[in-house]
Amino acid sequence: MTPIELSLFFLVGCGVGFLAGFFGVGGGILMVPVLVFSYTRSGVSPSVLTHIAFGTSLFAIIFASLTSAYQHGKQKNIDWPSVWVLGISSAVTALATAKLASWLSGKQLQVAFGLLVMAAAIKMLTESKAQSQKKLEFLSKPSLPGLIGVGLAAGGVASLAGVGGGVVTIPMMYYLLNMPLKLAIGTSSATIVITALFSVAGYVFNGMGRVDLPEWSFGFVDLQRGTALAIGTILMARRGAYVSFRTNPFRLKKIFALFILLISIYMLIK
Repeated sequence: MTPIELSLFFLVGCGVGFLAGFFGVGGGILMVPVLVFSYTRSGVSPSVLTHIAFGTSLFAIIFASLTSAYQHGKQKNIDWPSVWVLGISSAVTALATAKLASWLSGKQLQVAFGLLVMAAAIKMLTESKAQSQKKLEFLSKPSLPGLIGVGLAAGGVASLAGVGGGVVTIPMMYYLLNMPLKLAIGTSSATIVITALFSVAGYVFNGMGRVDLPEWSFGFVDLQRGTALAIGTILMARRGAYVSFRTNPFRLKKIFALFILLISIYMLIK
């Protein structure tokens, strides 16, 4: 890659970092399309193109979520007991489904991701302001089975879609566990660190020995693009988390829903 290309990925990482902190997602829903476009232009084999885009995205997500979680933690916006249950349970499916992801075609992965995210977005957009007002306080701790279920879903989504899982787990925590949106965003950021770590491990392991990978690849992880993205996310994730904390909860929910809806439409059309 040229210095200009690396600089562009750094700038993308800055934008992704802000959005990751603001929405509590890993940022893969933005990085994956950019990486897919870059690999297509570079002539990377279609048989591994989507897989390495997912693995590289997850690599950068680790750093974006670490930085975001740090800021949300300072603002007391994380339920730490939930993080550990969600993180450990998500790790189980993250490792298992990374193998499944390596067997599926890139198009199958993109369509599954797009449909899943679209369903979550529509649900959030159709909720009234009165319904949202009822979920501003964390009245009761979520049940252990509920947390485990959300964690298992997060791990599967992370590996199969190359994202941190926040686009699915935040709506699930909000609707199924009755967690206030801002607390769900902060808790998601911390959980994604664990989920992404295990997902990346799965992509590295399952990509080792492939001869059709681009240079600087470690399994299905592109260290060049991944490092440039990671540096950018580190610089801006804390700022995004701070702005999220200052935003009206109802407005934040609508913005989040529109954001993931647009991404899902893009992935389905492409």
